[in-house]
Amino acid sequence: EHLVKAGIKTVLTREDDRDMALFDRIGLANRLAADVFVSLHLNATETPGPTGHETFFLSLEATDEAARRLAKLESADPTAVRAATRNVIESDGVNDILLDLKRNQAHGDAQKLAAMIQERTTPQSPFKNRGVKQAPFFVLMGASMPAVVVEIGFINHRREGKFITSDKGLRAMALGIAQGIIDFGQVVHATRTEGSKTR
Repeated sequence: EHLVKAGIKTVLTREDDRDMALFDRIGLANRLAADVFVSLHLNATETPGPTGHETFFLSLEATDEAARRLAKLESADPTAVRAATRNVIESDGVNDILLDLKRNQAHGDAQKLAAMIQERTTPQSPFKNRGVKQAPFFVLMGASMPAVVVEIGFINHRREGKFITSDKGLRAMALGIAQGIIDFGQVVHATRTEGSKTR
C-alpha cells in the first residue's frame, strides 16, 4: 500500500498462504529485474525471551552465533540445493562475469538498504532495535539487486508476538519498511540512475 502510493511498482512473491521455494523467490526478482528484494520474516526462538527487529544483508560469515543459527534455520529449504545446481548448469561464462559485477555492486547497496530500513522501522516498534546484521541467508544468494531479510519481531514473545500480528503493529512496521525502501530509492538508486543517463 505505502509503496504503491509512492508510485513504486511492487510485486509480491505470493499473495496467499502457500509455500514457495527460496530459490524461486529470488529467481522471480531476477526475472523481473527488480530494483530491490526485501524478504519479510517473523522471528522465533526455541525458548521465548528475546525481542526486537533486525535487518540482514548477505555475508558468508554471520555477525554472531544467533545470526548464524537463524540463517541456518531460515535456509532449510529442501528444494534449494537442487534448484541452485540446475541454475549453475544452465549458466554460461560471460553471463556469470557480468552477473558477478552486478552482484558486487548490489551487495554494497544491500548494506545501505538494510540500514535505511532499520532506521525507519525503529520508531515504529516499541521493542528492541537489534540493528543491521550479516548472515548467509539462502534467500539472498544469487540476487542481482540489493537484497535484505527483515525480521520484524519475535512471534513467540508474549507481548511482541501480539504487536507484530495485530493490524496496528503490522501497519506500523509496514510503514517503516516502506519508508526505508523509499529512502533508498531517493538516495542511492535515483542518484545512480541519473548518473548513468549522463554518461
